[in-house]
Amino acid sequence: MEALKQKRQQALALADDYLRATFLDLFGDPITNPKGWPMKKLSEVAKINPPKAKLQGDDKVSFIPMKFVDDADGKVTESEERLFSEVKTGYTGFIENDILFAKITPCMENGKAAIAKNLVNNVGFGSTEFHIIRPLNISVDYIFHFIRRDNFRNEARNNFTGSAGQKRVPKNFLENVLVPIPSKPEQDKFEQIVKKFEALKTKMRQSQTEIDHLAKSLSQKAFRGELS
Repeated sequence: MEALKQKRQQALALADDYLRATFLDLFGDPITNPKGWPMKKLSEVAKINPPKAKLQGDDKVSFIPMKFVDDADGKVTESEERLFSEVKTGYTGFIENDILFAKITPCMENGKAAIAKNLVNNVGFGSTEFHIIRPLNISVDYIFHFIRRDNFRNEARNNFTGSAGQKRVPKNFLENVLVPIPSKPEQDKFEQIVKKFEALKTKMRQSQTEIDHLAKSLSQKAFRGELS
């Protein structure tokens, strides 16, 4: 059973590797831009840390602290429900399909970033250590995979501000970073590939959960002497 779990994890890692390879195949290396796509500042194609949504005090929203963002998978692993009145101040606000990007060390270097999905009332709040990127008229999947690259995180690290242990990516780095802008058909093609692979990865995660539950059940039965 342990071998099966390892194979599932390896399959998930291979799927991520394939998506990274597909990104480079379709769009080329964003640093050298071999396909000659037009270049724009990220702030020209996305809002950086846009204003918070305004709701009624007793409206429910999703709450996502930093610990609920998986650094390896680039996903929100879980969320809580909170009242808007409880989180409207002192937290970072975002809406459905915004990109959450950890700005503080070591979370940023570890790859803590995710696309906000399935938010209660399409609104969420979370750690003040998130920068929010809201793509405008450009593929969310494209921008997400652009900022998930190792080269991007290395460049962001080189632009850290602050003292040791409290270094952060400044907002102006995100605003001014140059992004190649692929054609709409290429963006759409990538989105469809991402959609298929995310569906496959979801099935693999569900299978992994079933394996974990089975292993736990068998362990409990063995402890009680119920296995023969």
